[in-house]
Amino acid sequence: MSRFELNDRVAIVTGGGGTGHGIGRSIALSVAGAGARIVVVGRHRDALDRVVEEIRGRGGDAAAVTADVTDPAQVERMIEGAADAFGSVDVLINNVGAISFGKPEEISPQDWKASIDLNLNSTFYCCAAAARHMISRQGGKIVNVASSSGIKGEENAAHYAAAKAAVINLTRSLAISWAIHNINVNCVAPGSVGVPDRPVPGMTEDEHLKRQRLQSGEGAPLQLPGKPEDIANAVIYFASAGSDLMTGETLVVRGSEWASAYS
Repeated sequence: MSRFELNDRVAIVTGGGGTGHGIGRSIALSVAGAGARIVVVGRHRDALDRVVEEIRGRGGDAAAVTADVTDPAQVERMIEGAADAFGSVDVLINNVGAISFGKPEEISPQDWKASIDLNLNSTFYCCAAAARHMISRQGGKIVNVASSSGIKGEENAAHYAAAKAAVINLTRSLAISWAIHNINVNCVAPGSVGVPDRPVPGMTEDEHLKRQRLQSGEGAPLQLPGKPEDIANAVIYFASAGSDLMTGETLVVRGSEWASAYS
């Protein structure tokens, strides 16, 4: 058996439905392909059902749970529902998040709070609820999806970059606290990822394409655009036994653009 297989594991993927394409869908399909039984979580039941049907069509096992993960009570019910459906929660993948743009001096308090709630608070609520279940079992894997914006900053997206930076440090802190319980907490930080037919709020299509070229191709040693599958592969590594000695780490998936920036 490969250490990168997830046979007999139960994995929750938040943001796994979305609009039926993109990173969440790719993670759910890839983790299911590695052998895990999947609980796909999101707010839109139709999109979740489409992902579940696709997993089952490929011979996998999946269920959908509708929840708003910015609500702690719904998060608790999500964890309970996953455990009831499959008997355990072995892996939690926090993929909920969204970027929005605005000049920092023009970001309203409401927009700031909404971004922090969606991109940071939801991650903490899910981690804490899952950990209470994992502590009782003395083991588990948590993978948080942040962003390279949380490391380098993001022009006209200060609220998003701040939230993702906090997710990275939250990951480190939870890893320290829960290591005694054999719970690994790691983070994947994607760069710009091309997602078909999914415009960035506040950007025209031409502006979005220019931003992708700048962030994913030009200036990166690997002249390749990021794909959702690239992020899914990194998630599988952290969810598997292959990463048992890693916790509190952040893996940047960004074409080696910053290879000379790290010691």
